[in-house]
Amino acid sequence: MATRFELVMLALPPTHAREALPTVIDKVIAACWPGMSRAQLLDRARRLALRATLRSLQGLAPDGSARFSLKLTLPAAGHTPAQVIDLVARVRRLARRRAVARRATVSLPPPRDVRQLGLS
Repeated sequence: MATRFELVMLALPPTHAREALPTVIDKVIAACWPGMSRAQLLDRARRLALRATLRSLQGLAPDGSARFSLKLTLPAAGHTPAQVIDLVARVRRLARRRAVARRATVSLPPPRDVRQLGLS
């Protein structure tokens, strides 16, 4: 049985400035929430026409969560080559459940305040 993970947080590497990110990356970050699964994270990226890969990084974060490199590849447009943006995803390993146990409930996004929809 594969190990299950849930997202704790997404972070930019220290070499990136948030203002320099393409808007589609901001949309991916805005669409993520703590507790979402790995499959949900990759699905959000695919919906925005991004190719996403998740690779394990060495060591644990100070809070004990695992660190992964999330590479988002923007498609090539015209003569410009494809651009790759690196993010750091901190994930928590979930306890294994028994084979006969019921399927866990899916993590849903938190409710959005309609007054703040224009901010993202």
